[in-house]
Amino acid sequence: MLMAAGDYPVIIAGGGPVGVALAIDLALRNIACLVIEQRKEGEFIPAKANMTNVRSMEHFRRWGIADRLRVNDCVSPEVERDVTFVTRLNGYLVHHFPKTYEAKDALAFAAETGEWAPNRAIERTLYERARELPLISRAFASEVVGFDQGSNGVTVQVAGPHGTRSLVGDYFVLATGARSPLRRKLMNVRMEGKPNLGRAFSWHIRAPDLKRLWKAGPIASMVYFYNSKRSDDLLIPQNEDATEFLYYSCPMPNGFNGDNWGDVRQLLFDAVGAKFDVQPISGGSFSLHSLIAPRFDFGRAFLIGDAAHMVSPQGGFGMNLGIGDAADLGWKLQAMIEGWGGDQLPASYSIERREAVLLCQRGSEENQEMQAHSLVLDGIEEPGPRGDAVRAEVSRLIVEKKTQQFKSMGGQLGYSYTTSPIIVHDSGPRLEPLFRSFKEAARPGNRAPHRFLADGSALYDHIGWGLTLLVLDDFDIAPWQNAARTRGVPLSIFRPHQAEDIKLLREIYVESATLIRSDHHIAWQGSAQPSDVDRILKIVTGNALTA
Repeated sequence: MLMAAGDYPVIIAGGGPVGVALAIDLALRNIACLVIEQRKEGEFIPAKANMTNVRSMEHFRRWGIADRLRVNDCVSPEVERDVTFVTRLNGYLVHHFPKTYEAKDALAFAAETGEWAPNRAIERTLYERARELPLISRAFASEVVGFDQGSNGVTVQVAGPHGTRSLVGDYFVLATGARSPLRRKLMNVRMEGKPNLGRAFSWHIRAPDLKRLWKAGPIASMVYFYNSKRSDDLLIPQNEDATEFLYYSCPMPNGFNGDNWGDVRQLLFDAVGAKFDVQPISGGSFSLHSLIAPRFDFGRAFLIGDAAHMVSPQGGFGMNLGIGDAADLGWKLQAMIEGWGGDQLPASYSIERREAVLLCQRGSEENQEMQAHSLVLDGIEEPGPRGDAVRAEVSRLIVEKKTQQFKSMGGQLGYSYTTSPIIVHDSGPRLEPLFRSFKEAARPGNRAPHRFLADGSALYDHIGWGLTLLVLDDFDIAPWQNAARTRGVPLSIFRPHQAEDIKLLREIYVESATLIRSDHHIAWQGSAQPSDVDRILKIVTGNALTA
């Protein structure tokens, strides 16, 4: 039900995972919002994202849904959380990455492990949480058809089952995905980067007998077909009994019609190496792009997720970058609505998130280049010793060229907001972020290094919804509390008392005090008390240019 005009501090167009994630983040900050979604209530996009990576799961933990996603994971226990490369499903196993998506053991440096679960499990988890939060209103079977903004708020025209009406709010967020025309229609924003990385198709299919034909390696979370056709297609199991799959190809063979189910079915039969009973559920073709908007903030309007940036799916960063957007934008909207955030916060959202996105775009573009057309060698399907030698060499190339697609902890955790105007930067040397490998460092702009404490809690469990001052030895917190109180900034203090916790954190946090934002990024650190704590808070809250 739509409330009266003016009752929504934040209006979000788009009820996919990213839009709902932002709504959850805002509601947990006591900020009401409205989510406008074209789909009917209960409709899910069955086959889209599959990987909620480590960084997103840390945010899911903060939102109270990390374990719930694991419970909602609907993939059959028959499916090994592996990645395999085969010539045909009844052919040869070329390479096997075991346990690629199985995360049973905690990571020493992260609060969570990643979770491989289909999009419907992700959306179900987010929707369940949203329904629990009364500050989230949702309008289904509705869409935004108009938008205006002024100095004091926004006006959004919404068309729904009962006609069109205007709603007034403080801020508007566009989370309608890559294909939405609203980005250009409402905001006149043109993307930049590398368009047309390739033509792809994605079909959600039902094939009850397919798993019986699975001869080359285990029934895996992701199986790539590397054969003499040098096309790039793969299968991803999607449901409880491994009878539904995502069948994906990019780039498609030259001249191939990915919208024609008959042609797609024949390609699938060729990849499997046999005919079998299969029915299409939904699907079609599309183009892959690696694009980014020049900025994500436009006055009181913001782009988020695929509406702000597009990335090759080779690496699984699409939705996860959007979850990072929600974590960054959520606290800034709170700050601006509550009055303690300054004029620099909107621009800082663009600056920070573009830096993270560009790192992951570059890595994903490299992954996109390293596909079957460049890795498959002649003779890959030949029987006998010569074929074995060719497959061994292709296996070696896969390890050399494709490992970063499945092992990209740098892209997940290693990005840093080195150019942000709301970070108090130090004079130390900058660590160049790497997409594949990750090296943690307690530096301003970086994700705060994580450790589990002696009582079993995560360090991040002690980070509040505003700013948190982590104190590890004698350090006067009174100036910080007084300055925060004067400015109306929510400030928490976390001072571990267990000697083993202090020792553990001191191994990575070299300074006595570290100011950590609610999205886990370090805003300031130091051992000496600053001469002007208020100045620090002005910078961190985007008020540095105000009197």
